[in-house]
Amino acid sequence: MKTKLIFLATVLAFQVGFSQERNSDGIKKAVNDSVTIAKTNLEKAEKERLKAEKEKIEAEKKELEKAEKEKNKIQKEQQKQLDQAKKEAKKAEKERKAAEKELKKIEKEKKKLDNARKDVAKTEEKISKATASYNKEKNNYEKKKLKGKLSPNDDVKMREKLLKQENKINELKLDLEKDKKNLNKLL
Repeated sequence: MKTKLIFLATVLAFQVGFSQERNSDGIKKAVNDSVTIAKTNLEKAEKERLKAEKEKIEAEKKELEKAEKEKNKIQKEQQKQLDQAKKEAKKAEKERKAAEKELKKIEKEKKKLDNARKDVAKTEEKISKATASYNKEKNNYEKKKLKGKLSPNDDVKMREKLLKQENKINELKLDLEKDKKNLNKLL
C-alpha cells in the first residue's frame, strides 16, 4: 500500500505541477493580455490628451490671432481718427488765418476810408478858411478902392494878392474833387 500511496502522490504531484504550469501560462497570458490592454488604453489616453492639448493650443493660437487682428483694427481706426483730427485742425487753422487776414483787410479798408473822410473834411476846412480870407481881403480892397486911398502900385499888389488867393482856392477845390473821388472809390 505504501507503493500505491507513493504512486498516487507522484501522480498528484505531476498533475498539480502540470496543472500549475498550465495555470501559470494562462495567468502569464492573462497578465500579458491585461498589460497589453493597459498599454493600449494608456496610449489611447495619451493620444487623447495630446490631441486635446493640441486643440487647446490651436484654439489659444486662433484666439491670439483674433485678438491681434482686433488690436490692429483698433489701432488703424485710432490712427485714422487721429489723421482726421489733424486734418480738421489744419483746416480750422487755415480758416482762422484766412479770417484774421480778412479782418486785417477790413480794418485797413476802414482806416483808408476814415483817412479819406478826414482828407475831405480838412480840404473843405482849408477852402472855407481861404474863402473867408479872400472875402475879407476883397472887401478890404473894395473899401479902399471906393475911398480912393489906393495908389496904382497898391492896386496892382492887392489884385495880385487876391488873384493868388483865388488860385489857391481853385487848387484846394481840385484837391477836394480828388479827395471825394478817392472817398467814393472806397465806398
